[in-house]
Amino acid sequence: MEVLAKNKISWDISDKIGYLSFIDSPENRMDSAFFDELHDLTSKVIPGSKPSAIIISGSGRHFSAGADLDDLMRMIKDEQKEEGSDTLLSNYQAFKFFQELNTPVIAAINGVCIGSALELAMHCHFRLCSEGAILGLPESTFGLIPGVGGIPRLMELAGKAKTIELVLRGNTVNTNDALKWNIVDAIYPKRALISKAEQLAKLASINYRKYMKTDYLKILKTI
Repeated sequence: MEVLAKNKISWDISDKIGYLSFIDSPENRMDSAFFDELHDLTSKVIPGSKPSAIIISGSGRHFSAGADLDDLMRMIKDEQKEEGSDTLLSNYQAFKFFQELNTPVIAAINGVCIGSALELAMHCHFRLCSEGAILGLPESTFGLIPGVGGIPRLMELAGKAKTIELVLRGNTVNTNDALKWNIVDAIYPKRALISKAEQLAKLASINYRKYMKTDYLKILKTI
């Protein structure tokens, strides 16, 4: 077992499965310290750990309430003074790391999952969701747009028309609508969420093939 815990994120390997958990409850906000830890994990720790699958979840009631906007705006303002610095691009590369892995990455979404948190979840290969969860990209309500790859990923999942609607309105959506629009793959009771993610991790890690996603999900329903 390998365990690494910092202020915002914990990383643990058990039975070859990597568990990445946000540990700044109750909101598990994504601030500059969070992204510093995520960059360290994606560039150094996880590649060296070689897990057979990864489960990403939030501690406590929520997956994550997304970026800390005040902190994000401060970082962007500071980087305007530093030539060659690009916070959003760097954060996007950390998210894309998970999408490009050849091992299954599963987002286990509980409670609130909005903004940058949903963008991260959409870069995972699977999104399992607990009943009653709330998802959305509310950036437009703050005069912003999703800036870490959420728009193209949402277009791939939900289609262009639904993406334009969700991004411009900034509304949150319930689990049933998220499932209907392919934003999430399955809904489970809260108490069963992690166990289902673990079952999927073990199932999909055997000769993992991304194009077999629907097959893995069908088998999971029978377990």
